[in-house]
Amino acid sequence: MAPENLPWDLEEKILSGLPPLYLVRFRTVSQHWNALLNDTRFINNHLARVRPQIIFLTDSKVYSIDIDLCRGGVDPTIEVREIPSDFPYQATDLTHTTITTCDGFLFRDFWKQGVAIWNPWLRQVGWIEYVDKDFHFCGVGYDRTRADKSYKILGYFNCLRTVSNTYQVGYKKVAVYECASHALKFLDVPFKQWPNMAPLSLNGNLYWVTSNPEDTHRHEYVIRSFDFSSEMFKTFCLLPCRKNHSRDEFLLAFYKRDGLSLLKQCYVTGLIEIWVTKNKIGEEEVEWINLMTLPTSNLPMLINKLCGVSYFISDKTLIMCCGDDETGAACFYIVREDMCKKIQIDLGIVRFSHSVYLPNFISVPSEFRPLRV
Repeated sequence: MAPENLPWDLEEKILSGLPPLYLVRFRTVSQHWNALLNDTRFINNHLARVRPQIIFLTDSKVYSIDIDLCRGGVDPTIEVREIPSDFPYQATDLTHTTITTCDGFLFRDFWKQGVAIWNPWLRQVGWIEYVDKDFHFCGVGYDRTRADKSYKILGYFNCLRTVSNTYQVGYKKVAVYECASHALKFLDVPFKQWPNMAPLSLNGNLYWVTSNPEDTHRHEYVIRSFDFSSEMFKTFCLLPCRKNHSRDEFLLAFYKRDGLSLLKQCYVTGLIEIWVTKNKIGEEEVEWINLMTLPTSNLPMLINKLCGVSYFISDKTLIMCCGDDETGAACFYIVREDMCKKIQIDLGIVRFSHSVYLPNFISVPSEFRPLRV
């Protein structure tokens, strides 16, 4: 008797819950499965279920790091996997390269060269080359009023202004690069509205923590945003907690795909608070929940980390990546109320770049010049 095929919807449900590594292999099993894995509904269902990973770059290699919180029930583990990194250019200095995410895609900025959009699981790379090499990358988003997600890059030019014919002062000239038309549009906005930290891209907009530009004493901190649809800077909301010391650290991350999380570390005590938005961003008025407060023991101070800090929240657990204070090596911290585990990744390097992202099977948009990987 010939084996019976599973119903299409049951196959889809089973496959959408599998890790990306298995799905990459399954694409070659049959035309039927390959068609399913290219189906838009399946791609969206898989993206809704997949757990975040951390992309990790050195000067010459790229790794994807998967954190498993469930293996063995109590002892979380991490899996480090090297992935192809055949970019058209190589960054000569990680100080001048940026990696960020936007709706599942990875964007890697090559200083004074261009921006690569990358899906490592499909081995697809697209490329935007700067016409004006003095354009500095800030972040990526898209026009949410368009069905095709017209991607745009927010950036700036360093300029000089002559004052009283005696000396020159520097300022930033803000611009938006439209990836589809390759057009550069300058924005007339004051310098005080510019992000002073790497912004987070979420649902097409950029978000970052900064002092309130309308507060002359600069004691009040807010989350600012840049809306790529209207191409305007806005104050998104007040922070749910105060900045008690000038060196308190605030870090933004996405939460459950469509929400925000805020990590605050007190500079005096080292105490870490995690706040999350109650609803999806854009659905209702912003409401924050104090999700957890973590003990100070075994946690590093996060201010002025050489290679930055990236983190995400899963099942009331903090997963955080940063450099070790003593060795400079990459370390992962997995922390919840009853556990604090530190895992050091020995790759023989102390200089790296990293970002949280969601593995997916979305094809690179056509407005980016395709490059073979």
